[in-house]
Amino acid sequence: MFKFFRKIRQRLLSENKFRKYLVYAVGEIILVVIGILIALYINTSREELQQQQYTLSIFEQIRKDLVNDSFKLGIDIKKIETTNRYIIDILANKIPDSFYTAINETTYDDADVRPLRSLCTDFVAFLPNTKGYDLLTALNNKELVNDSLTNSIMNYYTQLKTVLPEYNKVTVELSKRNIQDYKQYAWFENWALGIYDPRFIEYLQNDEENRKRLAEFYNYNSVNESYWKTLKQSTEKLIEQIDGQSKRP
Repeated sequence: MFKFFRKIRQRLLSENKFRKYLVYAVGEIILVVIGILIALYINTSREELQQQQYTLSIFEQIRKDLVNDSFKLGIDIKKIETTNRYIIDILANKIPDSFYTAINETTYDDADVRPLRSLCTDFVAFLPNTKGYDLLTALNNKELVNDSLTNSIMNYYTQLKTVLPEYNKVTVELSKRNIQDYKQYAWFENWALGIYDPRFIEYLQNDEENRKRLAEFYNYNSVNESYWKTLKQSTEKLIEQIDGQSKRP
């Protein structure tokens, strides 16, 4: 093609048709500029498409993280509910003496006995998956993604990073303190090893210090239960928002 244009230029010059040559030269420049603009447009469109696909892949990762977190929260909530229910029953003297006397080396590991062994020492500390969020944050540092979905995701994880550590911290520290207090009792080693010890059952049933520990632990754990349930609802709502965004044309 360049050879073709060169021949036209040479013919016009040889025929001394300067005006036509000038018009032709301007036209050739315009064609070159148009070609460059088209190439830039195609390249820009390709980059924008790649950027959109990468952003969508980040949203998919965030959704996967949220689904896993929601599942984990469901397990944690059931665990907290079980602990709180046992504590309430103990404090309200709803557990009959026959239940305690039936506990022995064989039944100590039964499903309905096992929660009693760690009512105020077994904490739930939720640690969310943040792989997708970290990718989105890195993307926003380069090119700001500003839409309702991105803002919802940012707000969700910002609140999570602000509030969640405090909930984790309180129950973890309280559980550690209770374990330290357990060291004063003769049954501590057996308790730590998960070995049945009738002295520990007696402690659970009658010791006033145990009731105080349980009441204190319930005070914080009931707040945790409420927060964990609210967090699960927020997580599922954000998953629905991501799903709704992905269905848009």
